[in-house]
Order: sequence, then structure tokens, then C-alpha cells
Amino acid sequence: MVVSGRGVGAIVSAQVFSDALWAALAAAVLAAVAASHLSRPRLERLSVLVRRVEANRAAYVAVLLGWMWLGWHFFAR
Repeated sequence: MVVSGRGVGAIVSAQVFSDALWAALAAAVLAAVAASHLSRPRLERLSVLVRRVEANRAAYVAVLLGWMWLGWHFFAR
């Protein structure tokens, strides 16, 4: 990967790679949400998934613990 303004073959820092990865993830989520709102969706809407997780206590706790783990390991630096 080449960073603009640094020349061909420049090494990409971890911060640039991380930002690009988060941007790609956000684009994928937005594409999935847009696809779920089509007239004949192949994906469930986000609200349906949230209701399904909230209905099951074990799934709710698992999502909560997973989110806490992600926050602790990736966002708290």
C-alpha cells in the first residue's frame, strides 16, 4: 500500500492501515443496511436483528460482553 505524498514503496503505518480497515468496515455495514431496505431484501433489517438479540438474554449478554471486550482491547489505548 502506498501513502500519497510519500513516494512509491513507502511503508504504511499501523494508524493508516487501521483507519482504512475501519472505513472499509463502515462501508460494508452501510451497504448491508441499504441492501436490507430493498423491495425484496435478502438480508434482515437491523431493527429485526436487534429485537431478536434483545429477546434472548444469553445472546444479549454475549453481545454486551463482546462489545466490552472490543472496546477494552481496541479502543482504549
